[in-house]
Amino acid sequence: MTHDLTFLDTTRDMLEKERTAILARMQTISRDSMAFEMESDGIPPSGFEREGAIAAVLESRLTDIDNALARLETGTYGTCADCSKPIPPRRLEALPFATLCVSCQSVADKRGVRRVAVR
Repeated sequence: MTHDLTFLDTTRDMLEKERTAILARMQTISRDSMAFEMESDGIPPSGFEREGAIAAVLESRLTDIDNALARLETGTYGTCADCSKPIPPRRLEALPFATLCVSCQSVADKRGVRRVAVR
């Protein structure tokens, strides 16, 4: 791994803060969804579907963050999951849970594949 310890520590702190914020938001959504009452026709109000969609996005982001934190712990953070070359720090700063370098991500995008790293 070619990334220095300061970069990795800063990244870990940022990911953990974002993880905490996402968990708080998910808890709020969960609490708010319990307060929804069905309309008289049995259909939930439109906000219910919106909150569900937001929760799904947050859950996906939480998985990305957890996977990045796991890679930090195992020492594989910042290494491309396809070619095993280092992912440039600028890419990781922009997308801290990136699992692919720019070249491999470009190939994956052309195939329409989203690579999910396994912990």
